[in-house]
Order: sequence, then C-alpha cells, then structure tokens
Amino acid sequence: MRSNSLDIVVPLYNDQEVLPSLCTAIFSELSNIFKSVRLILVDDGSSDQTYQIALNQKDEYKQIEVVKLAGNFGQHRAILAGMRSSSADILAVMDSDLQDRPEYIPMLVGKMLSENTSMAIARRKKRSDSFRKKISSRLFAAASNILVPFNVDPHLGAFRVIKKSVVEQVCAVKEHTGTPFSMLYSLRVPYSVVDIEREPRLAGKTGYNLKKSFKLASDRIMTYSIQPIRMAILLGIICGLVSFIIAGYTLVNFVLQDRVAPGWTSLAFITSFFGGLNLLFLGILGEYIGRIYIESRGIPNYIIQSSTFDTEQE
Repeated sequence: MRSNSLDIVVPLYNDQEVLPSLCTAIFSELSNIFKSVRLILVDDGSSDQTYQIALNQKDEYKQIEVVKLAGNFGQHRAILAGMRSSSADILAVMDSDLQDRPEYIPMLVGKMLSENTSMAIARRKKRSDSFRKKISSRLFAAASNILVPFNVDPHLGAFRVIKKSVVEQVCAVKEHTGTPFSMLYSLRVPYSVVDIEREPRLAGKTGYNLKKSFKLASDRIMTYSIQPIRMAILLGIICGLVSFIIAGYTLVNFVLQDRVAPGWTSLAFITSFFGGLNLLFLGILGEYIGRIYIESRGIPNYIIQSSTFDTEQE
C-alpha cells in the first residue's frame, strides 16, 4: 500500500458537527499507510456552516481539498464531482457520519489488491438504522434486484475503494439520470467484499427519506433496465388473452342460449381495469421518454460554485 496514493471522497450535507472529528480520524489512521492521502470534501449545498468548517479544516490539514456545489444535487452527484476531482491510484468513498470507520480502508484496499479486483465494498454485518430505514432499504433492494439485470446485496453501501482505471472510465460517461455506483454494477465491474461492523452515527441524521429512496430506486430501474416495459408487454398479452376468453364465453353463451349474459357492473369494472392498465403503460413509456429527453439536453449533473483546486491552479 505504501506505493499507492489514496484520495478519499466524502459528500457533505449539513455535517458541521461531525466534520472536525472526521478529518482527525482520517489523517490519524491513514497518513502512514499510503504514499499520500488526500481528502476531497464535497459540500452538496449545505444550509449550515459545513462549508466554512471544511475550509477551516483545510487550513489545518493541507491534504484537504474542498468542492462546493451551487445547490443540493444529491449524494451521488456530489460523489461524482469528487470522483472527477480525483487523480490518485486508489479512490475511497465514505459517508461523513463515521459509521464507516477510516481504519477499514486499508482492509478494503488489501482485499481488492489480493484478489485482483477493481473495487472492494464494505458489507455491513449489522445495521444501526431505524426500522423504517431498514424496511425501505430492503424494499428498494428487492425491487431493484427483480427489475434490473444485476443483483446488489442490500447490505452493501457507499463505503468502498476503486482503482484509478475504473474511476476514469466511469467519469468519462456523460450520464444524467443514473448513479456512479449503479453504473459500476451494471458494467459488471468485479469487486471484493469485506464484512465490517458499522458504528452508531456520530452526529446528525440521515439525509435519506422515503422520497429520496424512491427516486434512487426509480433511477436505477429506469436507467439500467427495460424490464418494466417487458413486464408491461407481458401483462398486456395476458390481459388480451383474458379479453378473448371473455368474448368467447359471451359468444358461446349467445349461440347456445340465445341471450347475452347480464352484468353492467362487471362490464364497468373490466373497462376501468383495462383503462387503468393503459394509463400505467403510458406512464412507464413516458418515464423512459422523459429520461431520454433529459439525457439529450446534455445539462450538467452538477454545478461547482467554488473549489480549492481552482485556487491552487491559480
């Protein structure tokens, strides 16, 4: 490991309480293990003093770089901004709350190098999240694994290390609706897994709610899979067969008994049911078309308001 440089990307959002402890933990644990260690802090539009504290930490630790985004673009886009700022041999990504400890990074790097994979991901043995967070995470993982062509262990999080060659290829992709981690899974990038004990959150609370979890799930499904369209086609075929059976039954009943089966209620139910299916299918198609439109516009994933990288270049 002494021959490898390390960049650590940490997305920040209202993390003023934990930031000094994070920087101290990283440099005290890792400074003598790698050839060089650089911490890239990406402020994702915090509304507190996170950015100013990050700059203060840079005054104390020269190995820190701070990137401030112009707004709250989301955790994964903040991570992407940090990845594009990295130039080290190995990139580490971790959360700011110190639930994932910096001392696990050498374990991840060692596992990745020994198994000759391109990435190593921490797998949580035990989660200290709330019951609602655990349920939403499991539902998200279950839906994703059914509807996308790759399976992801729900106990794998953001904490990971990635080789430089893979980081460069991911950063070169101009994709707006996906996420860098989902892209890595979809490309079948080989990875190792290290089991870790996750610590309680040092301060603050999670930035993920049900709405954000749903958006993350829909982004992964709609960007990396056409399975919803295939399921819609299959359901359409099944509904068509059912309608033919009903029509056949009605025709036979009319021929043999010279009467049409009564039932305006059932007729109204069937009509509304198939009408609802049509609207559902149109919604699925509209979602895909909307994403194609977003990608075709070529708008950036994020806007950088300021960066200490720029200051150094000047």
